[in-house]
Amino acid sequence: MDNLRRLGGEAGVLAGIAMAWLFLGLVLVFPSAGLSLADQANPHRYIPFIAKHAGIFWSVNVLGAFVAGVLSAVLILALGDRFREASPGSTRIATEFGVFGAAAFASAAIVRQVGFTSLTPIYKATTSGGAAAFYAMNGVVDALTALAGIAIGFGVLLFGNVMIKSGRYSSAGTLSIAAGAAMVLGGFVNNVYLFMASSVAMIVWLIWTALSLRAEVGPALFNFVVKRNGRRAKQAKQAA
Repeated sequence: MDNLRRLGGEAGVLAGIAMAWLFLGLVLVFPSAGLSLADQANPHRYIPFIAKHAGIFWSVNVLGAFVAGVLSAVLILALGDRFREASPGSTRIATEFGVFGAAAFASAAIVRQVGFTSLTPIYKATTSGGAAAFYAMNGVVDALTALAGIAIGFGVLLFGNVMIKSGRYSSAGTLSIAAGAAMVLGGFVNNVYLFMASSVAMIVWLIWTALSLRAEVGPALFNFVVKRNGRRAKQAKQAA
């Protein structure tokens, strides 16, 4: 379905931009506002930061992580539609793993946003209680994020195996194999450098794959809708 593929191409680019914003937020915006990458695991630094910079926290978490997760699912569904005839079994497994991982990533963003924000009054009332709740909730967020990386990474690896056999997508397939491996490894190993590598890999994969899909199916969805509506208006005018 060309409409789904057009939508997937647009969604993938936007997901890459959202993922880039999340990455920059964690490694640049938060530190510049007073919260280093290491302090993001420290409740005595993180919770007061959220209370003081609620807008920054929301924009990075929702416009970055949540939007990236939701739009990644759209791209993955579009890829599933594109390659289902070439390799039905691998494509179905890749799509299901990818969508599951994207849902886990978006869920982690929601838990982080709602959960961490709700800890602010608890932390003010009892510092030790708020800190304990933070550690528990942060463990859930880390687990969901790791699960998302493993599931999406496995799906991307499978897509790469299918893409690499297609002339048009051979470069995207090679990138998918490298990016998928980085995502899976980053999910299993808790290391700041692997986190950065897997994040950059996901950003590049989202944008590159989306642009490859978009180049194949033609104009963006918005332009397609405008042109289609324009044709309908012209036909109606001629009929009148």
